[in-house]
Amino acid sequence: MLTIQNSINLTQLNTLRLNSVTNHYIQLASLEQLDEIAAIIADYPRYFVLGGGSNLILPENYDGLVIHNQLKGITFNSDKSAYKLVTAAAGEIWDDFVANCLANQAYGLENLSLIPGTVGASPVQNIGAYGVEVKDFIDYVTVYDFNLRQLTKLSNAECQFSYRNSYLKNKPQYLVVSVTFKLPTTAKLMISYGDIAKQMAEIDNPTANDLRACIINTRRSKLPDPAEIGNAGSFFHNPIIAAAQAQKLKQRFPNLPIYPSANAEQIKVSAGWLIDNLGLKGTRSGNIGVYPKQALVLVNYAIASKDELLTFAREIQTKVYAHYQIQLNIEPIIL
Repeated sequence: MLTIQNSINLTQLNTLRLNSVTNHYIQLASLEQLDEIAAIIADYPRYFVLGGGSNLILPENYDGLVIHNQLKGITFNSDKSAYKLVTAAAGEIWDDFVANCLANQAYGLENLSLIPGTVGASPVQNIGAYGVEVKDFIDYVTVYDFNLRQLTKLSNAECQFSYRNSYLKNKPQYLVVSVTFKLPTTAKLMISYGDIAKQMAEIDNPTANDLRACIINTRRSKLPDPAEIGNAGSFFHNPIIAAAQAQKLKQRFPNLPIYPSANAEQIKVSAGWLIDNLGLKGTRSGNIGVYPKQALVLVNYAIASKDELLTFAREIQTKVYAHYQIQLNIEPIIL
């Protein structure tokens, strides 16, 4: 039987620690509950599925039903081939899952170490870091369709992955049940990314575990721990702009980091650099500020609200556009 709780505080269930209360709340712990949930959601004005709350901007009051996905379980196939199929339930903690994969000689996710959140969010957002995106290792995603009241498998192609986006992101009728990854059993280290390359070059015969340790140390040195100060990691997407515009900006700002994109006519630009170059790193207004060690991260110093956060974010967007004619887009999902 489902237990529906009322007036539940979500402040500690989102990594930005935004002050938020939901009118109704359910913990999803087993697949058997899915049909029950599907039968009742029409009784509520709206609903959303909460995972680790790591990429989410919550309102002060959510007039609807929160379904907290806490499905657990990880399985590794016993195939001795060059790859392992690894299935993880959506409620598994992402970084614990990455560590588990390495312990079972399933490689490829090392660069995504220490990203906060759950496995279920990884395909929705197509999480990425240090030159790696999760889409490159996903075989398929199992979802529950609230409209059809049945489980469905979406192939990698059907997920329509793109930069920090996927088909799943705007499909509220789908609840991610599990993600199945195709991971190589031989490590192929991706160490071409800036600081990581320098650190790994100092290690003789580096392993995947060395790379994971390097990624963790780097992230801890630059990014705030959500357990200590509210944040959602990278707050803005790195903008992808026309190559001609990027070339002009590079002439004006020779130190501007730029990266190739999937489209040869477009270039990815560092959003953190754009913000930092305006002297905004470490600035603060009320409860919200730019993290002093990483300009791409906005932090909640106290108990801020959604409105306070977005007002501060819009000020940054306005200044960046005025100086570079580049529109920064917010990465977390705004509820």
